[in-house]
Amino acid sequence: MRHYHYLAFLFLLLAAGCAEKPNSVGNGLPNTDGDFVMLYDTLAAVSDTSYSVAYAPGSSLSNLTGRLSGSESVISLLNFTGTSLVDSLRGATIDTVKLYLTVNYRSQAAAPPISFNVVEIKSPWSSTTFTKDSMPLLQLGTSVLGTVSDSMNYITASTTFITDTAVIRRWAEYYYDTSSAIPEFYGFAVVPQAGANTGIIGFSSFNNFVSYAPVLQVKFTRNGRRDSVSFSNGEDTYSIITSGAPAPAPITVRGGFGIRSKLTFDHLRLRDTVNTAVNTTLHNAVLELTLDTAASAFSGFSPDTVVAIMGMPGGDLDRSDSSVFAYGFRRAGTAGQPPVYSFKVTNIADLWVQGLKENKGITLRWGAEYGTAEQAVFYRHTDAVASRRPRLIVTYSKK
Repeated sequence: MRHYHYLAFLFLLLAAGCAEKPNSVGNGLPNTDGDFVMLYDTLAAVSDTSYSVAYAPGSSLSNLTGRLSGSESVISLLNFTGTSLVDSLRGATIDTVKLYLTVNYRSQAAAPPISFNVVEIKSPWSSTTFTKDSMPLLQLGTSVLGTVSDSMNYITASTTFITDTAVIRRWAEYYYDTSSAIPEFYGFAVVPQAGANTGIIGFSSFNNFVSYAPVLQVKFTRNGRRDSVSFSNGEDTYSIITSGAPAPAPITVRGGFGIRSKLTFDHLRLRDTVNTAVNTTLHNAVLELTLDTAASAFSGFSPDTVVAIMGMPGGDLDRSDSSVFAYGFRRAGTAGQPPVYSFKVTNIADLWVQGLKENKGITLRWGAEYGTAEQAVFYRHTDAVASRRPRLIVTYSKK
């Protein structure tokens, strides 16, 4: 009889629970009445272009120099500071001068050695403002002060003797008396030798670790005593020189040379697919770009990443909002297909879909744009093979 009492008690509890609030069952679960739909779509790009920008790479960790062809070359500029050290050369006889540069980057380099000349800079410049557009105003000396070649050993100091020590004496004399007629010293330029092997070499800059920064060592004799002083502070930068180089082919991003691209998609297709009065929520958006490996060039010395930035309205093609961006990383292609760079651009696409920002496309640039010469070329939106065209894969819902 006791078992029957227990069963009766359980039935009473169940009845009380259901009678108290029968509609509470299922509260908080997704609405499945048919007005909530998940959608998956792929948007094709409607335009793409590439262009060149002039920026000041003076904050780079590498100073690029070298030559790729008759129409593309790079030179490095560096100037040493330290008035107290220069003062120690006053009245001294300059015995030898050595310039130490540390190789930390190499791109498309031919077999060593790649030779460079060191010449004097004869006009003022600043690492914070010097761009490729400043090159026509830069004056370089015609006398070769020394030569240097790269080393195929990574993080190795290459040394050049400054054979013309008069330039150092003049530098010291100018610091003694800036009101004199002695021309001011503006530093050194490292330029590729004519006819030398091709390739882009990077030397550690003053922004890099102190142990890798440029060093100018001066040995001198004063009052019959030999001594030396080393300069390891200053400013430096690099600049590209292009003469008759062809325009960059879309879609190209290239470090060092300031080549960027702009890509646009018609996001209104998402709104046209549904009633605009219906609430549309974007859950995920992934940009995929297929790499043209034959046209690209990678050194292995740079992080392999491309940055996608939200474009902004205005007359400048490069105008963008750097606070809204996504990184793209390479993954291997499937079934023999080329590699693909994938970007999660939900933050950009959602601003378009919600109407919070005007759709002015996506700006693409190489991730390590300063101090590297990497080049990534992607297939265009007009490519003959549809599977290689840029695509924006979106997942969204309407309710």
